[in-house]
Amino acid sequence: MQVLRIIIAVVIIICSFAAISVFASSENNEEVSVEEATSLLNQAVAYAQARDLAKLCELASSKGICRHQWEDADGEQAVPDEPPQIVDTYLLPTVHLKNGDKAVGGRVLVLEGVDGLGKPYRTEFFVFRSGDSGLEGLAVTNVIYWCGYGIRQPNEDGTMTTGHPNPRPDVA
Repeated sequence: MQVLRIIIAVVIIICSFAAISVFASSENNEEVSVEEATSLLNQAVAYAQARDLAKLCELASSKGICRHQWEDADGEQAVPDEPPQIVDTYLLPTVHLKNGDKAVGGRVLVLEGVDGLGKPYRTEFFVFRSGDSGLEGLAVTNVIYWCGYGIRQPNEDGTMTTGHPNPRPDVA
């Protein structure tokens, strides 16, 4: 079971990077403010606490990854009772890769809290501008904010740098 969770985590990280690259607007490089990212986080918290997975996943850059993270994070029973704390925030720069592709940048909110099962989490909630989004041009990676995933940051040569470490012992 632990190996399956590790494989799923790796697939989600790879798919998240692909979704960010695919759904990113190439024309809008305007920075996402802390206020904009926090507003989306507040929407995510409201939808999660209402157990409205459909609306929660509308905020996501990939609805499929959102649903998978929901299941991997133990579904409805694991929804946190309390909103997360924002313990850090940083801008992730847009990176132009040597192969001509672009990995979009945006605002990362580093969140901590305890999920509905009593497990602590630390998640990087990534908000970026997307031409495909109906949410004022913004989309989210790791909208399941208690999932415990970080953001992998692409380097110009295509290699990846891992974001903040994940303290959850049950998620690699």
